[in-house]
Amino acid sequence: MAEVTKKQIVRWTLNGKRVPANTPGAEKHVELSAKWYGTVNGKPVPLCSDKGKAQKMFAALVNNAALASVGLADPFAAQKQKSLDDHLKDYAGHLESKGDTPRHITLTVARVTAMFKGCEFLLPADVEAGRASEWLNGIRRAGVAPAIPPGETFTPSAVAELLDISGQAVRSAVKRHSLAAVGNGKARRYPRATVEALVERSNRGASPETVNHYVRAVRGFFRWMLAAKRIGANPLETISLVNAQVEVRRARRELAADELRALLSATRASKRGFRKLTGEDRFHLYLTAAGTGFRARALANLTPGDFDVNDTDAPTVTLAARFNKSRKAKVQPLPADVAAELREYLKGKPAGQPVWGGTWAKDNRGAEMIRGDLEAASIPYSVEGPDGPEYADFHALRHSYLTLGGRSGIDLRTLMELAGHSKPELTVRYSHRRLYDLTGAVGKLPNLVPEKPAAGKEEQAESLRATGTDGDSGCSLVAGNHVGTRRRLAVIGGEEAPQEDGPQTLEPPEIRGSERVFVEKTSARTTGLEPATTGSTVRYSNQLSYVPKDRLFCDNCGW
Repeated sequence: MAEVTKKQIVRWTLNGKRVPANTPGAEKHVELSAKWYGTVNGKPVPLCSDKGKAQKMFAALVNNAALASVGLADPFAAQKQKSLDDHLKDYAGHLESKGDTPRHITLTVARVTAMFKGCEFLLPADVEAGRASEWLNGIRRAGVAPAIPPGETFTPSAVAELLDISGQAVRSAVKRHSLAAVGNGKARRYPRATVEALVERSNRGASPETVNHYVRAVRGFFRWMLAAKRIGANPLETISLVNAQVEVRRARRELAADELRALLSATRASKRGFRKLTGEDRFHLYLTAAGTGFRARALANLTPGDFDVNDTDAPTVTLAARFNKSRKAKVQPLPADVAAELREYLKGKPAGQPVWGGTWAKDNRGAEMIRGDLEAASIPYSVEGPDGPEYADFHALRHSYLTLGGRSGIDLRTLMELAGHSKPELTVRYSHRRLYDLTGAVGKLPNLVPEKPAAGKEEQAESLRATGTDGDSGCSLVAGNHVGTRRRLAVIGGEEAPQEDGPQTLEPPEIRGSERVFVEKTSARTTGLEPATTGSTVRYSNQLSYVPKDRLFCDNCGW
């Protein structure tokens, strides 16, 4: 086998600087390359600076070339030499061509990059499921909390330095979690309890749902690698999602109909502005969110032309595909009361401009916005649930829409369509059922405990069992006493007509001969009515049935 060699490199210099070869006065220098080279198929191939590793690389290249000469080449050889960073750049371009949003692309690339960096994956061959699982478990574990310096109050800059985050991040965290603070501006101070809470939150590790975000991102990357013929097998195929229900960091609750009405009333009366949205603007924004189930980003991009509220029979709002999470256009029906409110509100709004534009959705300030209006309506922003706090943030309006729809009797398949979900499991996560919902549902079950016979009625019960009528509300010889029970038609010519289920018709069938008679009846035993006969017809009520003429009055039940 040919040995690896180093190339001779000729350089011309003048006054210590590299110059072209024909430069007058230039000096010629011959040096050896830093890398070792090997010749494969008549072409020099750069290897690496370590001779031992270069020899192994050269041997692998020669072997691959030999296999390729007989049609057994590794189809992924070229892709294996590209770094994962280069593949990830191509993947970002693929997501952009699909129409994914810039925010989604940035988050996906950042999550995949974080895993590769944490696991020290450089090439596709470096990727191992075991190391990836270790890294995912590591980000779930709580870190070592920094020691808080002595003192009872701390400046914002001191807290930011302690947590290694920006001052804006500190302010946002304090506001988001309703932590105590005193003073304003340069005089602002955070009590020790606030700093302890921030330290605890920053070092408790990633939530299961956050871990799942990383798993989904890297799964998508390697699925694309497989489809693009860049690898032959998914090295992280065994990595699975974790159960996010065991620790929900941001559980949401639905707002009941009374709470929604109180929120809307308080918002409409509010004199407070939020990022250029007045109380009247926020009133219609919340109303539309609760009446359509649209997400914040979708609502922030709706224009007056997207609403068709002048059609009083079927008002709708159309969401463009580029603003829908599913990347599909959606036409959503509007409740009549919501459409009536929007009809007046949208008059005079500039065409082609977002109705609720601004930065509230882009900067993820929807929760902060609705929180102030919830406080004005005396509605708690968070309540204690079975697995921790449950929040009524802006996305909770989508939960409220689907929950109220489910409680109103809308079936799951229709709720799926309204929500724009691809799987029913997603809709179930949004449509909540509380204990009182379950109690009401259980109350609709039939009574399963058998009734005890009254004292002195044993003989009567035994007689009913002997005739097979103990479970009926009337005599078996007469058709059922009420709509919905099984009925028996008259005996015709000595043969019993077939039985059938369902409500009785109010139109009597054709009467043939004198073998059966037309009976209009109610339960005489409960009403105490006496039958009045007219010819061959017995009249009790407007329910119809037929009995044999020779059994017009029964000794068993008195009919």
